[in-house]
Amino acid sequence: MAGARQAQRVPASTSSYPWSVTMRTEYRLTYLSAILGLAVWLLTPAIGLAQPRVAVMNFENNSTWRYWGDNLGAAAADELVTQLLKTGSYRMIERSQLAAVLAEQDLGASGAVDASAAANIGRLLGAQLILTGSITQFSIETVSVGFRGLGGSRSKAETILDVRLVDTTTGEILMAESGEGEKTWGGGFFRSANVERDFDAGVAQEALRPAIEQVTETLARQADRFADLEPVEPPAPVAQIVGANDGSFYINQGENLGVAVGQRFEVVRVIDEIKDANGVVLDRITDTVGVLEVTRVLSQSAICTVVEGEATEGDTIQPL
Repeated sequence: MAGARQAQRVPASTSSYPWSVTMRTEYRLTYLSAILGLAVWLLTPAIGLAQPRVAVMNFENNSTWRYWGDNLGAAAADELVTQLLKTGSYRMIERSQLAAVLAEQDLGASGAVDASAAANIGRLLGAQLILTGSITQFSIETVSVGFRGLGGSRSKAETILDVRLVDTTTGEILMAESGEGEKTWGGGFFRSANVERDFDAGVAQEALRPAIEQVTETLARQADRFADLEPVEPPAPVAQIVGANDGSFYINQGENLGVAVGQRFEVVRVIDEIKDANGVVLDRITDTVGVLEVTRVLSQSAICTVVEGEATEGDTIQPL
């Protein structure tokens, strides 16, 4: 009987063994899944945060390096745009769009504007943030060896720069940062090539890159701070004459804005401008110089002829 009872206990123990293994396996898998889920949550960047739109002004060249003039500030801005794009933290305004607005505002390429003026420029571009900066120190020292114009050289560049990030809605400076670095490179050179005097955009960006990368890292880390900024809508394009050919004038309005054949526009010309101390246009003094009549309408433009007075490319128009 004892042997029978023992024989009965063996199957019971055997039947419970697979259940025990299964439970332990499930527990381990659940624990492992929880750990992996936590790791993914910690390592995955925030999803769905809006990328703020940023415009980058040319840097002011406040260094003693005057050989390259304003070109150095433009090279710094171009390099910063490139580096910020690589981070994926911001949406960048095309530099050509910025140049067009600066030309419209009759501002130079030096980047010398205050926060208020910079904010105004940013709003015209539909940017939530505009980045201004200055190069406070820059130098390139080249040591060359060679014979009869052929040989090798070693150059060392040192840079210190400051940047400011401005809220285009309020004009407030939200962030100020500095970067510094040095770059050493070498290679062959040829007669008449002088890296210390002749501007080369590639050389300039290479020399500026270490300091720019330092600033970029900080801007990328801080990007989430600006994710909640309200979108900025750029003003509607000014209705104007955008071209002319053989007595016909082309305007930048068409079917998209309800323009119709036979419709007339008065032609308005700027005769003077009022600017503030920074050169930003405050007001324009205008005069009506003619009348256009639409002869053909296209999808986003129209062709007109002058029926009174005169007109020229760049004049603005207003419906009669």
